[in-house]
Amino acid sequence: MRNLSVDTTALAFTVAGEPEPKIVGRTTGEVKRDAEGRELYTIPLLPKLNDDRRNPAIVVTLPSETFPQIPEGVQVAPVGLTAFYWQMNGRSRLGFSAETIRPAAKAA
Repeated sequence: MRNLSVDTTALAFTVAGEPEPKIVGRTTGEVKRDAEGRELYTIPLLPKLNDDRRNPAIVVTLPSETFPQIPEGVQVAPVGLTAFYWQMNGRSRLGFSAETIRPAAKAA
């Protein structure tokens, strides 16, 4: 299955927790890397539609050269957000990844 781009124009995102490195193996503590060799991190984001519906937090994976300094509670804009379905060892979920996460633009 391929990755699907997510249209974020009608969404606002708030950081719902601290970034964490995506670990390859718990015994080694090795951080997973992307094809370019950048370390991968996960960060929980709380999407909010421009209406009154409630949405669960999503966990987004992003590459970074350094540990992401993204504080909890700030509004952000995930750049290049994609969704994908994964299945492993009898488990399956919808996953999310982004090229980067930037501070949300302030309304004028």
